[in-house]
Amino acid sequence: MRIGILYSGEFGERFVSNLAYPKSCPRFGACGIDECDFCKSYDLSKAIVFVKQLNSPEFYGNYIEEPETIVGEVEDTDILIAINMHPDLLADLPSIAEFKSLIVPVEDPKWLSPGLREQIRRSCEETGREFFSPKPFCSSNTTLSKLGFGKPEFEVVMNGSAIEDVKVLRSDPCGSAYYIAKRMRGYVIEKVEDFWKEIHQHQCAYPCMASMDRDREIKEAPFHLAGYVMVYQFSKACGIDASAFIPEHMKKFVLSE
Repeated sequence: MRIGILYSGEFGERFVSNLAYPKSCPRFGACGIDECDFCKSYDLSKAIVFVKQLNSPEFYGNYIEEPETIVGEVEDTDILIAINMHPDLLADLPSIAEFKSLIVPVEDPKWLSPGLREQIRRSCEETGREFFSPKPFCSSNTTLSKLGFGKPEFEVVMNGSAIEDVKVLRSDPCGSAYYIAKRMRGYVIEKVEDFWKEIHQHQCAYPCMASMDRDREIKEAPFHLAGYVMVYQFSKACGIDASAFIPEHMKKFVLSE
């Protein structure tokens, strides 16, 4: 599997570090240097054929006349991931890059408009390529899920009402699932409401970097959807149905596979 990454901004930096050098996790917060036990045993650095950091979309102004001069030459990839890029660059990616699958995560509603998303989707479909645009990145699975990153999934060993052990089967792309797993080990479930609150607090503390700006499609902020997804997925691994925690209008996003 050959992965290419184009990005700008802090989330992109965390994502790249999480995939290629998970031991850098302490510098982003979470457990911190003193508490880090290097629980992330994976390393996808050999699968990543290139990483290009671009300037923020605002740097380029409203229009880019020759997007290919900004992106430059990039190697062929199985998966190309484009994070927080100028819309003119995104629109031209299907014509200037060779890939089998394109992932454009939307941690912030400003990163990708619905109209541009559908334009890119059509371009990819016309050339027989896959396109994914999870909003936020952890809310659904993509081709990256084959490598263990997508909608979080856990294996939990219970001892009565106590969480004895937690294994991350699939991490969210930013890596917070491992932080949740570590913090929830030893937790004793007495009231599900307190249990859900505990999961959500740890997910926020990692910290979650999804935007808190309201998105018109999901009717809430991507930050909130990320929280609902984490609570639901972890609860499910514990044998607890967290549907009651999820607002009705969010269930179609959280409960989907």
